[in-house]
Amino acid sequence: MPAAQYPSDPAEAAARLFLGWVGGHYARSTVLGAARSLDGVWQGQATVGRRWSIGLTVLDTLTAASDFEFEAARAALERRLDATEARIALWVPRGAGVPAAEPALSALAAALEAAAPLPDGRLELRRPVTLRIRRTATQGSVVTVLGGLSAHWAQFTNKVPGTFQLNSVELHRLPADPDERDALMQRIVRAAGQPDVDGGIELPAEEAWVANEIEGDRAYVLGIPGAESDESAARLRRNIRALLKRSEAVPPPDAGTRALVVVGAATYAEEEKLSWSLKGMDPRLYSGFDIIAVVADGTVKPLLQPARGTLPWDAPLG
Repeated sequence: MPAAQYPSDPAEAAARLFLGWVGGHYARSTVLGAARSLDGVWQGQATVGRRWSIGLTVLDTLTAASDFEFEAARAALERRLDATEARIALWVPRGAGVPAAEPALSALAAALEAAAPLPDGRLELRRPVTLRIRRTATQGSVVTVLGGLSAHWAQFTNKVPGTFQLNSVELHRLPADPDERDALMQRIVRAAGQPDVDGGIELPAEEAWVANEIEGDRAYVLGIPGAESDESAARLRRNIRALLKRSEAVPPPDAGTRALVVVGAATYAEEEKLSWSLKGMDPRLYSGFDIIAVVADGTVKPLLQPARGTLPWDAPLG
């Protein structure tokens, strides 16, 4: 086997996750074959059900949006995870930093070993964070929020005695369990009623990252630096369009079925921007594909699927 490259190619992880989805959806075995990657366009071939071939084109929107510091940290974490023989794809939430040195590397590796399975098959790992709340006025009943809880500010309205500032910049992603989310909101409301809140109170909490168990012989870390913004969304659209045009210039693998996979960053799978970016483009750019899917936050989301029974391997086993 060739030596692992650090940092990894995110497209390879996306291809493996997509094939895992194919295998589960069609109840067939999948094996990834030879591949090539150039300038964000990854192309490879896979075998489905030991008989049929599928040509994969994966568009990597992550690498072009990254920087040297993030990539160096990603490489360091992948090396640390490979030392434990962890066969996973770890998804970094938008805006979160990747540890690049000890003891933070080992702390994250330990959190991954303790990760719990979610109902959808992903793993959820926990990282300790600190929230800070301070009352700025006795009038009103509202909390202004900075950081990962900013979308939840309305849950505190009319529940707190005064006007407050909540600093949640260390928290980038909430746990999946809605009861656990509600419990955190209640803890914040109770903290707002403490007598020393005018001077500021620190609240220990946990953020949740997700990972996938993955086929292969290495670990992958996927993400990009910086929080999401209107500018980053515009860059994503331009990047996808450029990658689609670039893929047209490269002859696809010779296969009976062609699949397009686009991998990108999202804090939560339901908030990914890849789908609407693709749907807003000229469909002729991807008209030659039989299957189209996006991969973000550890989730494979099919956008185009043939009707059941259309593909040669989509038939009763036997």
